Amino acid sequence: MAIHRRLSPTELAVGSGIIVVSVLAAATASYLSVQQPTLTDGRVLVYPVVWSTVSIVAAVWVSRTVRVRPRRWLGAAVGVGYTVALLWLSGTLGTSGGMPTSQLILSMPGWGPIWLYDNGFVSFSVVPFKLVAYLSLGYIVAVLISAAGSARTAALGMASCVSCAAPLLLAVAGLFGGTQATTMVASAGYDLATVVLLATFGLLVRAARKTTEPCEISAREGDSQ
Repeated sequence: MAIHRRLSPTELAVGSGIIVVSVLAAATASYLSVQQPTLTDGRVLVYPVVWSTVSIVAAVWVSRTVRVRPRRWLGAAVGVGYTVALLWLSGTLGTSGGMPTSQLILSMPGWGPIWLYDNGFVSFSVVPFKLVAYLSLGYIVAVLISAAGSARTAALGMASCVSCAAPLLLAVAGLFGGTQATTMVASAGYDLATVVLLATFGLLVRAARKTTEPCEISAREGDSQ
């Protein structure tokens, strides 16, 4: 008789990360082969892979680790508000420019396709790898709040991610500047944003681990009896 072993949270997270890296690598290789764009900075290939992989790995690990969530409605409310705040601070979500539009702009996998949308009330400027990161952060905060109901956890995560969004705004300003100096500012902005993003996920994963410690201790005590 076959024995099916359930994968641990770490195994699931690592497996998810491998899938993300493999898909992005294959898509990017195909794009470069067909489009043959001129790359002035190899880091543009790295940002989407790092952001997307870390985001998915952290979200999967937290989801499988924090299983007891008695305050799901509270977590959902805080998570949605948290995500909207990130989208607004990063410029992904904004006020309408006054001209309804919907446009897809093809770009390198991870960076694109970029979706520009304006319905006359609100506007969206969606870059895939950034959206994945923001949604993952919002999901993790929602899980932690639903598990512990801790306002301190939400405040800690929000403070960290505001710091993450600020360099992105600086980077966007630099990217549209057109000069060598502003391009350097843009690259430095994304570098800093990446470091802060990794630190933020690390803090949230640590918080998730702490929420499960009492349950693990209780389980060990029950087994010893």
